[in-house]
Amino acid sequence: MTDPSGESNPAYVLGHSRHELDRLRVQARLLEPVTRHFFREAGIQPGMRVLDVGSGAGEVAFLAAELVGANGSVVGCDRSPIAVATATQAAEQRRTSHVDFREGDPAEMAFDEPFDAVVGRYVLPFQPDPSTILRGLARHLKPGGLMVFQEPDWTFVRSFPPATLNDQVCEWLTTTTELSGQSWNFLEQAYPAFVGADLPAPTVQLQTFVGGQPNTESG
Repeated sequence: MTDPSGESNPAYVLGHSRHELDRLRVQARLLEPVTRHFFREAGIQPGMRVLDVGSGAGEVAFLAAELVGANGSVVGCDRSPIAVATATQAAEQRRTSHVDFREGDPAEMAFDEPFDAVVGRYVLPFQPDPSTILRGLARHLKPGGLMVFQEPDWTFVRSFPPATLNDQVCEWLTTTTELSGQSWNFLEQAYPAFVGADLPAPTVQLQTFVGGQPNTESG
């Protein structure tokens, strides 16, 4: 698959165009409080060395960098050279010196040191075989390290009372991903993905968003 930027990336159906990277930044603002909560609950702490998978524009890596502090470090990886260049530029603008972005598949890459934690957001549903990437990522963890992923599940996404435009957009998005062989529903896949990678069964938390006013971002 070739995205609008002209680069080939079969893993992520929405591509890595400039428009999509801008959309990811908007999405990051909505998801940031939930991601922060999940990471803290999972045990991301100051001083840790963290690997961020599928960094995109770098927002998750920057959040992880905030949580680990200046004595920690974050390496963000993405297969898209445009995403890596965008995230690197953002790190320079933020003057965030303990974050480094690299191009490639982190499940297949080599690193000089192991990590205390591997994190990712909206990554595993876009992999042909989530167990394979999890198995590869586990190689980079220290003994007892953390594997923390925040993934979507749209099983119960709806508007009440029905809102035609919202429901139509949701249908377009789910149909597009289904045609690519992917899915926005990962809850049922989480257990077999981790166990299939010879990892402990995952601890699962679920948090949703409720909006009731025009232009509501979260509630």
